[in-house]
Amino acid sequence: MATLTQSVFLRFAFGVLMLHTCAANLSAARYASGRFSPHCDGASFYLSKVDGLSGDEELRLNLRQTFDWSMYRPEEVWADVYAARCPQVGKCEGATHARIWLEKATPKDKHVSGKYEVDFGAKHLTGQFRAKYRKDKNYICE
Repeated sequence: MATLTQSVFLRFAFGVLMLHTCAANLSAARYASGRFSPHCDGASFYLSKVDGLSGDEELRLNLRQTFDWSMYRPEEVWADVYAARCPQVGKCEGATHARIWLEKATPKDKHVSGKYEVDFGAKHLTGQFRAKYRKDKNYICE
């Protein structure tokens, strides 16, 4: 039979574990996740788990700039981007307006975070994201 001290400790430990699990789930739910691929003239972001999209849709954001990503990237300013929502199967739907805000980091960082605002007609998506670097072999800088 467990002593009163052991019982109290077990209840406390269980409560801490549940609190940690709930906090982790809430934190993960606030951010879209995905990957980004730098290019010579910008970067592409591929986000999933975006609030307002179905589970099989991906939000694609394409940032174009006049400088090489490895030398410069915009940070902590809103930048207009091309955006589309793309189902796993079928045609992508282009956004009527989209913009992205990148948090401070260096061009060599393997993770980026920021926020986005995207309009698809009357549907407005807004949120935060975290993305991991992945080289895109389709883009070749000359």
